[in-house]
Amino acid sequence: MRASLLPLVALALVATACKSTTSTETVVSGTPRVESRPTPAPAPVAETNPAGKWTLGLVAQGQSMEVTLELVKLPDGNWSGSIGTAAFGTIGLSKATLSGKVLTATFPVPTGDMGTMVLTINGNLAEGEWSMPGDGSKVSGKKN
Repeated sequence: MRASLLPLVALALVATACKSTTSTETVVSGTPRVESRPTPAPAPVAETNPAGKWTLGLVAQGQSMEVTLELVKLPDGNWSGSIGTAAFGTIGLSKATLSGKVLTATFPVPTGDMGTMVLTINGNLAEGEWSMPGDGSKVSGKKN
């Protein structure tokens, strides 16, 4: 009989233990709210504005020369202007585009070819290069 009482004793111990313990219950009510942390605003990026008159130094045909670059922003957002030297006068730009801080201008040169000037604009300073078939150099200067 003892062997048959063992399961009953174990069951009695478990039942007693269950009666003496307490349980807790957590109830969540309402709609959960997820709060996000605000993302810091990006630092403002200064818009590059090359409009105006620039005085640039370059080398053409082995000679140092000063070039005047005048740029105008058109109402449609495109760019126009001219490039001029004392030796060759003023020549209208064929095309001018601004991508970020990089201005690319194309213009006819006295040989009948097209020249290209690519400038990186940093405030009132500009640096870059110009080229045409058989010639070209570094360019640097400032906005007047």
